[in-house]
Amino acid sequence: MQKLLSLKFQERIFDITIYISYALIILSSLGLSQYAPKFLDDMDYYVRFYICLFLLWRFNPFRRLDKFTNLDRKIAFSAGLFILTTTVLNDYLDKFKNKISDIY
Repeated sequence: MQKLLSLKFQERIFDITIYISYALIILSSLGLSQYAPKFLDDMDYYVRFYICLFLLWRFNPFRRLDKFTNLDRKIAFSAGLFILTTTVLNDYLDKFKNKISDIY
């Protein structure tokens, strides 16, 4: 019972954090807040750190996985989405920097 409550609490906090980050992304993209990018960077760092620790703890080969929970699904999706977006974004930024340096 305690484990179930802990997972539900973690899932609720994770959902709230993701929704806040979506709001910050929108505010930052539209230029509606000068503080949103700073908060987004800080929040992004801590969410990535949490996801890394969660994946390492939950799916390490020395631990038996009882069942794949809804929180596991959300964390795995977020990790995949993060890897995809950072890979694409980094590639795009590298190409953009190269074009800018070619112009100058």
